[in-house]
Formats: sequence, structure tokens, C-alpha cells
Amino acid sequence: MVAVQPLHAEYLKIQLRVYGLDCGLCAKGVAASVQHLSGVKTVDVSLKTGMLDIVLIPSNTLRMSEIRERIKLNGFRPMDATATAIGDFKGSSKFEVLGAGETFDLSVPEAKSTGPLQLTFHINSPQTRSAKEHAAGRGSRD
Repeated sequence: MVAVQPLHAEYLKIQLRVYGLDCGLCAKGVAASVQHLSGVKTVDVSLKTGMLDIVLIPSNTLRMSEIRERIKLNGFRPMDATATAIGDFKGSSKFEVLGAGETFDLSVPEAKSTGPLQLTFHINSPQTRSAKEHAAGRGSRD
């Protein structure tokens, strides 16, 4: 699913699945911890789906990696996410989230750098990316 609109710079909303987030007290703790990150406006959590719905403040510079690290520090494993962000295409398929400076490899037909645009896209969990890179012969060898 990809929705595109012209605009300018940052993550707007992130829906992040968290593995093992099925305890009410734990979920409140994770949500409060993420809420304290600079740039976060609100965090809602669903025990039924194990999802965090994060809405960010305009002009934030928060990185997805900071959110994932905060979840790990709380003893949970961040999984896949859906993000709505403002950014720009670098080349044919690299989407850079402006303000955060994070780049994602997206397969978007006819992606052209026409200036900043709003895009909703899926981000695989780090474990999934690592497994794919390893399978392709690009992962680290033990």
C-alpha cells in the first residue's frame, strides 16, 4: 500500500508491532517509555494486536531506530511497522525520511524525485531484513 502526496519533512505516524506485548502493565510501561522520546505526540497500544500507534509532533527528527531501541530496552522485540512519513526519493527506489535521515528501499513504480512527498509504506522487522540479507549472501558470517 503506497499513498503519495506532495509536502515537506519527517515521520508523521508509525504503527509498530511488538512481539510479546500481551500484558496490560507491560504495555503501559512500553507506551510511556516511547511517549518520552523527543518528537512523540501520542502513543496508543493494543494488547489484542500487539501494536503501538505512534503519532509524532510536526518537524520532529525522531528516527525509527530510536523507537526500536527504546522497545528493546523495555525487554520486547520490535517487529514490522507501517509508517507515514514525509521524504524524498533518492534514485529510483530509495526513499529518505527527511529530518530523520533514514533511507528505505521501496519498490515504487515510476518513483521520481519531484521534491518532498508524503508516503505510507511497510517496514520489515530488523530480523526479517537480516534473514533476507543472509540468504542473499550479504549477511555476516559466524
